[in-house]
Amino acid sequence: MKQDVRFVFYTGLVFLLAVFSCKENQSRVEKIPVYEGQSWFSSKLIADKVWCINDHGSDNIYLVEGEKQALLIDTGIGVADLASYVKTITKLPVIVVNTHGHPDHAGGNFQFSKVYAHPLDFELIKIFTSKEYHDNSVQRAINEYPNFESSFIKEISTSEEPVISPVQAGFVFDLGNRKLEVVEVPGHTKGSIALLDTENKLLFTGDNNNTLVWLFLDGCLPIESYLQTLEKLNQRSGEFEKILPEHGDVLDKLFINEQIICAKNIISGECQGEKYESFAGSALLCRYKRAGIAYNPDNIHIK
Repeated sequence: MKQDVRFVFYTGLVFLLAVFSCKENQSRVEKIPVYEGQSWFSSKLIADKVWCINDHGSDNIYLVEGEKQALLIDTGIGVADLASYVKTITKLPVIVVNTHGHPDHAGGNFQFSKVYAHPLDFELIKIFTSKEYHDNSVQRAINEYPNFESSFIKEISTSEEPVISPVQAGFVFDLGNRKLEVVEVPGHTKGSIALLDTENKLLFTGDNNNTLVWLFLDGCLPIESYLQTLEKLNQRSGEFEKILPEHGDVLDKLFINEQIICAKNIISGECQGEKYESFAGSALLCRYKRAGIAYNPDNIHIK
């Protein structure tokens, strides 16, 4: 799929993703009542010096504090002033990283001078942080939530594009008495990463370990490749207890075993899949306990 086609394909992703999350029980998302002056964002402390920032029902953004710096994991859809909101939580200098390049994870990159990401997702980030895409996202936000129009960032320029710096497996963000290691988790996108906080037994997983993972989009890897990712991640399960996904609630590490069985059932043919329809297209869906994978039946095996 060429770049311009991909732009159109993902144009509706930002706000429809919240609907998708609701329907698939990742996180119950209702039409949020609004009133003048209400913040687009909300947050809660979910672990020691770890805040989950709710991007108005679209995604989870995580802020992790060390002694000297803080790490912002993803930047959400980017329609509201995330940078200022983060300053209400921490006074420390903030490092920013994208778990992958989709618009509900990189949309707010323009609000920061530098963002880290895996180089295999640089192209996606470029598409979804363009001025054209941002303008489209804001217009959708205005249509969906008109009471928030005054709080939206309506104008950005190409001069506001951040420096995108590469990170790969083994890179460590040292926040001062707190370290998070980059773990590559290709599948949902080629350049998806997770962040492992071994000392605090936390794993921030982007879209790799949601209760429903989409593997049918353009650019997703085959199920066999995703299975390899899950198995490698599971080998490190002694280093974490909790999984912090980008959609839905905190999960225990045993959830990865359920994902592995779900993927194996697809590969073996034990699960034939039921029809799955979404704004992004048709797919097949298999489930095992809490785990669900929506996949392209022509993209199961590594070729």
